[in-house]
Amino acid sequence: MSWFVRFSRFGTAHMVRSQDKNMSCSMASIVMVNFKQKKGLMFAGMAAGASLQVSGIPGASYVGATLSSAARDYAIKSEGEVYKIYEKYEGGPHDFNTTGSNPLLFPKVLAELGLGQWECVNVGDTGVTQALIDSNKAGSPVIITSVWDGGGAHSICCDDTFGFFGTTYLACCDPWDGELRITSATVGAKIRYDGGDTPISSGTFFGGNAHAYDPKVNNKGWIEAWITRKKA
Repeated sequence: MSWFVRFSRFGTAHMVRSQDKNMSCSMASIVMVNFKQKKGLMFAGMAAGASLQVSGIPGASYVGATLSSAARDYAIKSEGEVYKIYEKYEGGPHDFNTTGSNPLLFPKVLAELGLGQWECVNVGDTGVTQALIDSNKAGSPVIITSVWDGGGAHSICCDDTFGFFGTTYLACCDPWDGELRITSATVGAKIRYDGGDTPISSGTFFGGNAHAYDPKVNNKGWIEAWITRKKA
């Protein structure tokens, strides 16, 4: 699908990717985690490449362009690339149009992408908010899951948290419709998530293709206790 630039009412910018297939929300979330963890190195590499291209050194234009391209490839992975890594650990082909994925394999996929050591851990239904605050404060996004009231589940990437007048707000990058939803939460309580909520804190420089939540369906749920986070 596509990447979107979204803005929060807290003055932050977020890259959100819409998922390619009906059941590939977790793979799109992994793609987002990969980008968010590597974007600093990518921008540094692209800047270095651009400087080389205008340096006047023989061959620098070719080397600079190659460096810039390598920097982008390092940080921006396609879902297809992530599918292959996931299928290696699952042990065979996986149809992401019909079948969801196993969260216990996410840490292996993230490690193979060069992101260090991760874990899929149960922090308790009332421990998710604090876990997100701690991980985001350390600079790491987290993959969380909304379990819908009507059944089924959906992976989301939470890449930032904000505290405002005693309430915690979560920056939820939703791969279904490529939107950023600022979700309120309270430390020590379960988190409700509303996929049908129309974001009021979001905008975009460019658009693309994404699914849309069906307004006739109850798109509300709660964030389950199992999260995928970087090991401390």
